[in-house]
Amino acid sequence: MLRFSLASLLKGPVGSKTSFDVDEAEQRLAEDLRVDFVRGTVEFTHTNRGIFSEGQLRSQVQLECARCLETFVQPLDLHLEAQFGLPPTRPQGETIFPIGVKGILDLIPALREQILLDLPMRPLCKPDCRGLCVECGKNLNEGACDCVKENIDPRLVKLKELL
Repeated sequence: MLRFSLASLLKGPVGSKTSFDVDEAEQRLAEDLRVDFVRGTVEFTHTNRGIFSEGQLRSQVQLECARCLETFVQPLDLHLEAQFGLPPTRPQGETIFPIGVKGILDLIPALREQILLDLPMRPLCKPDCRGLCVECGKNLNEGACDCVKENIDPRLVKLKELL
């Protein structure tokens, strides 16, 4: 898991550092987010406010294309920076993640936040995705559909119904 015991770092002097290599398989970061893997290095620094974490991580998530609704893999290169503090430190306007009991630091909330910020607003499986046919729903990336497209003026639809 992405939990680190940093009690010894908290007991050390301000400015002391430690780093960890991260190589985790599939992780559910929350109900709304699952990653296929998380790899990289995270460095933790003891500050006068708690612990500052900084790391370069790679991951990937499964997303649904906004045009064709197919699932695709979105690779992510993340630069993680987060401040962790002992309760009840919560200055106004700052995001400080809590350090748990016995100096256990859970990186998942900070990682989840960073991934959600890095995800595209409108994910596309490829830049030139053609989407779905509006008539039959066929994925147009797989080829043209057999729909007959009639360009009828909407004001004349009632006349067509008479025929």
